[in-house]
Amino acid sequence: MKTVALLVKNGIGFGHLRRAVLIAEAMQKRGRLKPVIISQASSLSLFKNTPVDVVNFPLLHRVSSAVAEDAYTAILDRLLDKLDPAVVVEDTYPDPRYLALPSLADRPRLLVMRRLDGASFDHLRSQGRFVAFDKVLIAQSRADFALEGHSGESAAAVEWSGRFSFVGNLSYTPTPEEIARTRAEYAPHGEPLVVVNGGAGGDQMPDGYGDRLFSACAQVAERLLATGHRARFVFITGPYYAGRPLSETANVTVRRYEPRLAALLAAARVAVIKPGNNALSEALSGQAHLVLVPDVSFLEGLDEHASRVVDQYGGAISTADPDVLEQLVREALDRLPRTERPEANHEGLLQTLEAIEDLAHPVRPRVPQRQLMLALTFGKGRDVAGLRGMLPSPLKNVQLLDGTSAADADGLASETVSRPRDRAGIVALPGVEPPAVPPQEFIDRGARLAITPGPVPRAITRWIELAPAVPSLVVLAAEHVVAREGSLDANLRRIARTAARQETACVILDLSHLADDDDSVKHYLQGLAEWLGTQPVTLLTSEEAIARVAQRLLEQS
Repeated sequence: MKTVALLVKNGIGFGHLRRAVLIAEAMQKRGRLKPVIISQASSLSLFKNTPVDVVNFPLLHRVSSAVAEDAYTAILDRLLDKLDPAVVVEDTYPDPRYLALPSLADRPRLLVMRRLDGASFDHLRSQGRFVAFDKVLIAQSRADFALEGHSGESAAAVEWSGRFSFVGNLSYTPTPEEIARTRAEYAPHGEPLVVVNGGAGGDQMPDGYGDRLFSACAQVAERLLATGHRARFVFITGPYYAGRPLSETANVTVRRYEPRLAALLAAARVAVIKPGNNALSEALSGQAHLVLVPDVSFLEGLDEHASRVVDQYGGAISTADPDVLEQLVREALDRLPRTERPEANHEGLLQTLEAIEDLAHPVRPRVPQRQLMLALTFGKGRDVAGLRGMLPSPLKNVQLLDGTSAADADGLASETVSRPRDRAGIVALPGVEPPAVPPQEFIDRGARLAITPGPVPRAITRWIELAPAVPSLVVLAAEHVVAREGSLDANLRRIARTAARQETACVILDLSHLADDDDSVKHYLQGLAEWLGTQPVTLLTSEEAIARVAQRLLEQS
């Protein structure tokens, strides 16, 4: 059975480890691939009860960080070489240390990416961090991803490069029976539960977040007990908690780690949590009212995310202030259980498993031929739709453009966007002057790719940069070839030079100077088609061309 290596590294957070275990256990249960988790977690709590094989590297505290990092990388490289995984799955965000590992060269690689704030995603993309992955599964819905404030370039790369898929949030959803058992254990007499969790308990910045959160909640619990409130508090500190010791009291239970945290959060009446991806997802699956206490978190932008969650599902955002928390907890306890909650995402886990299996059993690769995007323009007044019927079979993937200028004074004419049925939109930007309308208007009308005759003019680049669309309008420079009577051979030589010079070439073939009759056009197109049939050239569809240009947005350095 083929092996899948799931690479996770951890010293503070715990959510991505839990997601990796969720995927690995589902993979093992499915029985088609053998998962192995490779970790560097400070705590083994999460792995104690999993049936999946785990290799956990120690944190090497007694040597310098540089030596420890080199040792970890070298041992990891040898381990991966020995495991010989069919697929390597990374989690959360791309780790640059893995890019140069010899053992990972030429292996299929997949990234399961939890939500990243827009600036962080854009930074990773512009550094080329996503290039190494055959597939990136974004653990968000498309709508939630759009709310993160991604740049137009990042949105275009995600939408059109063909490497990204949205699988929705991946977290464990407990059964009603699990929730009921957990509630009965922690609140045997039906007391309302207040669950407090700060993630794994580590501080991403040395600001004592865990100590402040749990100390404040301990004061809140003491005040509620003094007034005779029945609520019971459960503190799940996380295995990396390093704050002051917490004492159990008549209404406070303290646990360093709770393997049934998802069920406990779902059983709570109030959840006071750091709004990290996993804990928040699990809390939302239940009925708890949310009191979110954001902290510094790497690449997540918790404050903005917390605000969006509260707007959608209710709750409140707080600091670790006992006076503020007491009021919010009391108000939440007085309300009926929350009914607004997201749907369980069982399909997302299935999509993830299928994507891994597809990479584990790939189709044998083919040596790529030269690829060409060929666009035909016939001049103003010609019936472009009618001309498609006269195209010989080898030209079925050519793009048909009319002669309307995108910069016409009448504004954006719908004819400037070439969008045949089942094809993405292409707009031709003739000349050096940009259109009078902003790029977003082209995007809104279905355009995805702009082509320019010759090198992309600086004015066009500035037009796109100064009023960026989301997703961006991607641009491809094209060779402009004018067809005339008797020019076919010369035109073919020019097209051949363009295709040989560029891996993904684009040619705008202007047929407007041919005689204004269908026979002349048909004769020219037949000669073009016969020549293409003898060449190692594949005509790209508009979707393929757009995907290739969009992939360049992932390769910038």
